[in-house]
Amino acid sequence: MARKEGDDSHISKGRANLMKFALVSLGLPPSQSGQSLVLYHLLKDFKPDQYCLITQKNFHLYGSQGNGSSRLPGRYHYINPDYQIIRGMLSFASAAHSKGILNILLKMRIHQLRTIIRQEKCEAVVACTGDLFDPPAAYQVSKSLGIPYILYAFDHYSHQWMSPLLHDFALKHERQLIPGAAEVIVPNEFLHQEYRRAYGVEATVLHNPCDLSQYRADQGFDGTERKRETTILYTGAIYEAHYDAFQNLVRALRSLDRPEVRLHIYTPQSESKLRVNGISGGFITYHKNQPIFTMPEIQQKADMLFLPLAFNSPYPEIVKTASPGKMGELLAARRPVLVHAPADSFVSWYFKQHSCGLVVAENDPAELAKGIEALIEDGDLRRNLSKAAYARAKEDFDDITIKRKFTNLLAAQCTG
Repeated sequence: MARKEGDDSHISKGRANLMKFALVSLGLPPSQSGQSLVLYHLLKDFKPDQYCLITQKNFHLYGSQGNGSSRLPGRYHYINPDYQIIRGMLSFASAAHSKGILNILLKMRIHQLRTIIRQEKCEAVVACTGDLFDPPAAYQVSKSLGIPYILYAFDHYSHQWMSPLLHDFALKHERQLIPGAAEVIVPNEFLHQEYRRAYGVEATVLHNPCDLSQYRADQGFDGTERKRETTILYTGAIYEAHYDAFQNLVRALRSLDRPEVRLHIYTPQSESKLRVNGISGGFITYHKNQPIFTMPEIQQKADMLFLPLAFNSPYPEIVKTASPGKMGELLAARRPVLVHAPADSFVSWYFKQHSCGLVVAENDPAELAKGIEALIEDGDLRRNLSKAAYARAKEDFDDITIKRKFTNLLAAQCTG
């Protein structure tokens, strides 16, 4: 069972007592994803012989465009079949309503993970969400080998799958692997509460880490100077979890009719795809995605940072418990954050709870326009939000603190 909240008896054990572990994740550095970046921050200081990494063959090629994090020094293992083949087989299984295909793929994954984990002589396995088979396959392997199983739930596992067949498969296995885990790690308080309610498990909250040393102290806290251009900045992926929030922003900017206000977007998605989904206008500047080491300077030059989540998406439960990987970065940048997300989401709750961003939780472009106007006109508001944001970055997202907690969590498993 996952440990009970507040049990820090092993907190001083540290890396000296750390067992060798296998980490199984679809996204691994240097692929370009928030999950990959989190894992890079957590593992970059570990010795290569303390862990091994397992992922699907060729996913790193599809997910990396040369602007992710560096590769980790530990050994990588790539399992078959190819990532794209798995995607195709899942689509076929969903269309055919074939549980048999899913069970065959799960057995294949179990066999491959067991072979690698035995070969590497790992004493624990950490399985990350993001793939349908990784969490249950790693759980079965841990049971057969008698080693601790740690679930790292970057998102709500069973709610990641829209197909009824895939959702039912994930839910069936979730009911075993969450209560049976030695530890469950979640990135926020909302998913912690959800797993407590559903399974009686006290998960460990590790907010997605951010390297605060990359953000300059002399850039804040947003003074009262007025520039020729007022910049609203977004950095990161844009897909179904964001579309209608961006569409509201476009309508809000059109209604404001302030030529000096411009939206700058840095994203791996193409300009044509954004335009097709209603993210277009003469006030938008589209940028190619940039290397992660350039993001702090880009973020700290903006007048406000936009953090959107969709109000009507195919996966409302995921939106509700989502922790965007860039959240710590936005807080660390010492710029005011404009949040446009559903009222029942973790993101809206966090920024309201800590008064560290201006939250517009209504699905209404007019309300969003009012929020933009308030940030433009009120220098005290900008300064107060920026100051509170950086305080939360230090409190909840500092990678030094989070790495220590992760290491101690692993070391605690040595004493069982």
